[in-house]
Amino acid sequence: MGAVSKKEADAYDRILDAAAELAELIESAEIRPEIRQLEELSIFLAKNSVIVKNILRKCKHILP
Repeated sequence: MGAVSKKEADAYDRILDAAAELAELIESAEIRPEIRQLEELSIFLAKNSVIVKNILRKCKHILP
C-alpha cells in the first residue's frame, strides 16, 4: 500500500465523520438495518455527498 498524503487522510476522515452522522440519522428514524449494511450505506452516502446534496437540494422548496 502506498503512502497516503495528509490531504487524502483528512478527506477520508471527513468521509468517516459524515458517515457516522448519517448512521445516527438513519438510526434515529428507527430503521434497523444490520450493522454492516448501515456502515456500507453511510459510507456510500458520504462518498457521494455531492450527488446526495444535489438530490436533496430539490426538497428545500418542498419541505418547511
